[in-house]
Amino acid sequence: MQKKLIALAVAGLVSAPVFAQSNVTIYGVADAYMGFGNHGGNDLAAVQSGGLSGSRLGFRGAEDLGNGLKAVFTLEQGVDISNGVAWSSVGGDSVFSRQALVGLSGAFGTISLGRQYAPGFDFQYDALLASAISPQFILSTGVGSSLSASSFARWDNSVAYNGMFSGLKVRAIYSMAAGEDTRTTSLAAGNWADPSDDDAMGLGLEYANGPLKVGAVYQMLQTASNAAAADDQTEWLLGGSYDFGAATLALSYQDAESLGRMKGEDAKLWQLGVIVPVGAAGNVHLGYGEVKADNVVGSNSAKSKSYSLAYTHALSKRTTAYTGYNRTDNDTGLALGPIADLDKTGLRNGGENSDLFVVGVRHTF
Repeated sequence: MQKKLIALAVAGLVSAPVFAQSNVTIYGVADAYMGFGNHGGNDLAAVQSGGLSGSRLGFRGAEDLGNGLKAVFTLEQGVDISNGVAWSSVGGDSVFSRQALVGLSGAFGTISLGRQYAPGFDFQYDALLASAISPQFILSTGVGSSLSASSFARWDNSVAYNGMFSGLKVRAIYSMAAGEDTRTTSLAAGNWADPSDDDAMGLGLEYANGPLKVGAVYQMLQTASNAAAADDQTEWLLGGSYDFGAATLALSYQDAESLGRMKGEDAKLWQLGVIVPVGAAGNVHLGYGEVKADNVVGSNSAKSKSYSLAYTHALSKRTTAYTGYNRTDNDTGLALGPIADLDKTGLRNGGENSDLFVVGVRHTF
């Protein structure tokens, strides 16, 4: 079913009338790596998709409506390079699960509707580039934070605004999640859930001036449940980067409360890293991150520490070879690490440590 839907979508997008009426670009990323990992003494090895960037196939277009106004759209589907299967973060027959939006753009900025990135996806200050071995990505995704370049920061049924004003980038989003419906659903123990309360909102601000970037993000995911243990998930992040020429320093701090919309499940995460140019085409990436989690995944209070070293080399403007290593150490109760994609069983015990060595290639088109 999913293959048929994708075929129909591609056929419709590349038909002559579409190209005649608007400027359509077909783009994508093909990224795969060989990974050798270990978690708690168990060795793992596999070819995986998306070491540096998620593999994808996308279509974006714009139509000039006159007077500085344009109609814009983006449709983007994830692809698993390791087996050729269309990747979906939401499962089922979702075709364009990475992005699906349409909107209007002008001097005022862009207003769009659909499945879109929340600010927590875009505003990243990560020397490891949100890769498979990035401490920030591993730790934030592991505790369920929406402030990460993951599916947690892609929101359905949303309206978003993007604007740029003299170096200040603004991104705001409001998601109605499952939609507005005032009918309630009965839960156990006399509790109930109201889908109209299951909304999410986010605001991101970033200022860039020459080598300096600084930004802040706030996101809230409301709970639909009136249960005593339920609460709105709230998160914020402060971060920045500075290019000194000989090296670029990046760092961030984020705080999350009521993760999973459960009261008392909190986490605090900080990370820093540096990118050092090597020759005309290479970069060395170093990163360290630490998360302290309270009442998350069965732990009263525990820490995870993550270390990374990587090297990227541009073979051309569109092709990059890379290799890297990550080590993540966990206190009892936490089982975070970079080997989630390799370990399909998911049978990882709290307190066990993880290692992952990768070598791969990314091509963009």
